[in-house]
Amino acid sequence: MTCVREDGSATWFTASLANADHFVSHDFLHYAVEAILGYTSAFYGLVAAGRDLNDFGSTDGVKDEREYSAEAIDAERLVGLIQALAADGCVPNYEALTEAWANSAEPRNSRPLPVTQAQLTEICTVWGKLVRHWRTIDVNGAMELTFPKPGALTTV
Repeated sequence: MTCVREDGSATWFTASLANADHFVSHDFLHYAVEAILGYTSAFYGLVAAGRDLNDFGSTDGVKDEREYSAEAIDAERLVGLIQALAADGCVPNYEALTEAWANSAEPRNSRPLPVTQAQLTEICTVWGKLVRHWRTIDVNGAMELTFPKPGALTTV
């Protein structure tokens, strides 16, 4: 995956064959969540602001201890829960998501579920379309996504 920022700079990530499907699905779900909820400081917002795609999570077994915005924490948590509760693009049960959200809360991120049933349905519809389209792309082909908000980035 390559992300091209508004200023023309870029960052890219290459997944291994063993985990490519997971990362593609996960990153498409991030796109859907962040675009539909209007998030600007979550994963793709951080990338648009200059963060390298390879600079998330742990590096050489050392956990990333940086501070993240509430949006970034909520987006990652929401993406993980939706992905765990649903197949690509299938809408998980809203009550199950609400329960999983509450059970996954830590004191620093115990905010209410940031998505309505209607938004969840829209997120999963977009996510499913992206994954299905991606699966039709030829090897070494490309798919371009642009964020609906100006100043974000293009994902290739």
